[in-house]
Parts: sequence; structure tokens; C-alpha cells
Amino acid sequence: MAIVVSLLLLSFCFLTRFDFKGHHEGLFLLKGKGWRLFELKDDLYLGDGSRILLHFDTDRIRDLYSKRERHPHGRAYLEYVWDAADGSGYVVNVFPGGERLMTNFSRFIDEDGKAVFGLFVGGGLPLSVLPESVNRGNDTGMAWFDGTRWFHVWCNVNEGIGPSGSPGAIPPSRWKFLGSRILNYSDKRLVLSSWHEIEVEGVPLRIDRYAYFTAGDPFFRLEIRITNIGRRSVRVAYNYGDDPWLGDFGRGKGNVGWVKDRLIRHEELVDSSAYSWAGMYDRGNETAGDPPGMAYTYIANFIEWLGPDKPVVYYANTFRGPQMPILGNVPLSSNERFIGLQWDPLELDPGKGKKLFLVVGKANTAPDGGLPSIPPGALDAPPSASTPVR
Repeated sequence: MAIVVSLLLLSFCFLTRFDFKGHHEGLFLLKGKGWRLFELKDDLYLGDGSRILLHFDTDRIRDLYSKRERHPHGRAYLEYVWDAADGSGYVVNVFPGGERLMTNFSRFIDEDGKAVFGLFVGGGLPLSVLPESVNRGNDTGMAWFDGTRWFHVWCNVNEGIGPSGSPGAIPPSRWKFLGSRILNYSDKRLVLSSWHEIEVEGVPLRIDRYAYFTAGDPFFRLEIRITNIGRRSVRVAYNYGDDPWLGDFGRGKGNVGWVKDRLIRHEELVDSSAYSWAGMYDRGNETAGDPPGMAYTYIANFIEWLGPDKPVVYYANTFRGPQMPILGNVPLSSNERFIGLQWDPLELDPGKGKKLFLVVGKANTAPDGGLPSIPPGALDAPPSASTPVR
């Protein structure tokens, strides 16, 4: 019997890929890829759900979802888990009333089937990835908990860099991940960083990213530094966007655009000099035939652009890539209603670079479908990276 058991264990080990990141979120047995029949992991990412065979998750994650009480000191505070080795984790901003804003970073498998590393919004915790999840994906990407249920605010970011004017961009899953670090932490402030390298038209670029969190702010600030570390100049295009499935994960119906003075119901270019933020709003699009009686969540998000380099900002029914899209009088009606920002061109001389500043978060809304507003503090000047903690 011992020989049979040993042979079975050896066969299982031979046919199984072991992926232990040290996250200790549980044990998850998945269908394998290629000639491996199985994959055994200690964590689960968005995109793994269809391969799950068996799972056992830890109480630590369940504790995160069970905390609904008011903070005993009546103030906001930050919680986080960050793996510096692979640049992934999540940050939870806890508000005095027990509401929560959770932002996941690089906890997803990209569309090319590869993992993402660094400060890229997307993915979820194992409880959100499991097929039997009661939240049905609402707690992935950036998500809002109102004390009763989770609402989807932002999804996996569509981000990339490529040659100026090119129809394609290189996604983060193909960037070389160089590392990440916690630069500053208290229960009131958190600064994370990740750094990367990518080659565009034969020119190596260094990309440093900084995420700034403050307790009580329903948003975070993202600084992206792009530096030419090559020997010749290059013109690049940088894009950042999302089809957020706002309100309920998997459902674009009901999502419209908004800026400070109006709703946006059609595909449209937004003048980024006249406006400094834009967002999506789950309140129904009459132009697209969204039924007026449908139960919308009235959740809204926003993205703000700061600094001298202004992007092209657009709304469309799908991601259009780094080229300026050709848009007409087309209602936002697909299940992938999209908001995108494009910087093209960015001129990068050797040894020089550009800094892009974004504010990404949840907007304030009214249940009557009126215009959203951005929360206080979102228009403050861009921060600067803190001295690393030693």
C-alpha cells in the first residue's frame, strides 16, 4: 500500500505545476495548462475561476469581508496587503461609518494569458474569483462597500505604451517587472511604488509608478514617470482606460459618461483643456434604449488628469487603442462602454522623461440621476514621492 501511495504522490507531483507565492490565502487546485494536468496555488487571481477544481481559503480573507462595524475611534484608516516581490496586493480605505473602498493591484491574468506585476488596477481576492462568490465580481478592481453590499467602480485597467501613431500598444503583462516597494505607511497614509522597463522601437524606457493613498479619500493618486534610458529620441503613445462595468460586474447597460456640466450619452471626444476630469455613471442611457424602469445602482467613478501634458479623452463602445479614434453620433450602448485617455505623442529625448498624474476613484452621486461630483481633495496639487523607508 505504501508503494502505491508513493507512486500516486510522485505521479501527482510530476503532473502538477506548483505556484506558491507566499501569500498564504489558501490552497487552490486548478486544471493545468499544457501537458500538466493540475496546478496547485496558494492564491487565486481573476481569470483563474474557470479552472478551479478544489479550494480551501483562509479565514484572513473572510475577516476582511466580515468587518462592517464602525471604527471605534470614529475616524477613517487604511488597511493593506502588499507583496513587494511580485508587485501585487490590495488597499482598503475604511471610512468612519464602516464603508470601504478596496483597490486591487495586479491580481488578474491579462487578456494574453499572462500575469501582471506592479501598480495596475485589477483583479480580486480569492473569494471574489470563486464561481460561488456571493458578490459576483462586484468586489474586484476598485470596489465600494456601502455597509450592505459591494459595487463595482473600476475594472482591470486597459493600459499600455507603444510607438506614436501605432494601432497597437504593449500591455503591462509584457513589461519587464524590476521590483516594488512600500515607501511610506501609517494608518492615515500609504505610498507604494513599482518600477518597470520596456523597449519601444528599439529604445529602452524606464517606467516608475507611485500610488498615493490617504485615509478617508475615496480615490488614490497615480504618478507615472516615463524615462528614456536609451541613446536616441523616441516618440511614444501612452494610453489608460477602462470599460468599468460600473455598479454591477459584467453589466455595461446603464453606464453613461459624465463631465462637470453634463452627461455624455454618445461616443465623443472630450476637450481635456476645458475639462480636468471625466467619469462613468450607472443611471441609464435613454439614447441607447436602456429601460427607464431598470434598477440602476447610481454609482459613479471619475478619473482626473493633472500636469502640463494633456491627453486625448474619449468615450466609445470599445477600446480604440492608442490612435485617436474616429467617432460619430453613436450612442454608448455596448456591454463594454469605455472611457479612454491617450497621450500621443510624448517626445522622449535620451536621459529625459515625462510625468503623468492621474486621480482615480469613486465620485459622489445622487439617487435621482443628477450630475455626479468629484470628492473634496481630488483637485489638490500632485504629490511627490516620499523618501523610501529603510
